[in-house]
Amino acid sequence: MARIEHYDKRVGITYVYESESYYDREKRQSRSRRKLIGKIDPETGEMVPTGRKGRPSKNITSKDGTDYKEQCLSLQKQLERSEEKIRELESELKAAAASINDYHKLIQKISLLCGAEK
Repeated sequence: MARIEHYDKRVGITYVYESESYYDREKRQSRSRRKLIGKIDPETGEMVPTGRKGRPSKNITSKDGTDYKEQCLSLQKQLERSEEKIRELESELKAAAASINDYHKLIQKISLLCGAEK
């Protein structure tokens, strides 16, 4: 893969592409695929990544002014509390199932004793 720099005269920006060459069997020619990976900062001369990975994160707010990042953190804490409550309830359920199983064993013993006396 090669890096290609292309200057766009219309906007005055130099874009950086990643180019991959391949052979097209149908047309019997070599072709290339290009993928935009960034642009050159005119002041520093360094490449600035573009796309989702290179874009700086912003605090996005909704139309009513709430911050989505804060809302996400709040929902994450709520999820953690819910998962903890689920674990507690599951342990209570296991304890209840064990005591029910013990009661069933006692009932079977009592029914065997009552059946033996007849």
